[in-house]
Amino acid sequence: MKLKDLQLWLSKLSDEELEKELLYNSMDYGICGPVNEINKNEDNLYYVGDDPVLLHTSEELKQRGYNEKQISALDVQVPKGCYYFELSSEYSILERFSAKI
Repeated sequence: MKLKDLQLWLSKLSDEELEKELLYNSMDYGICGPVNEINKNEDNLYYVGDDPVLLHTSEELKQRGYNEKQISALDVQVPKGCYYFELSSEYSILERFSAKI
């Protein structure tokens, strides 16, 4: 979905509807919750297998010891300049953390 498609869809909602909470539901991960913020990234974001899942900029990856060749081989998860919101569930994060103790 492009932002202009979202804008068009939102413009059709009543003021009452626009006051409702925006929620997400991730069936793949079994989590849901409110959207707290929308971000615009200034660099490509990459995922390297962290648990919990974290996205990193190329600079962060260099600080972690990755070289340019390794970074260029990674898939860009969120391209530079895109808007995104993060899906997270405080419960699932706490559950994973307590399982490791």
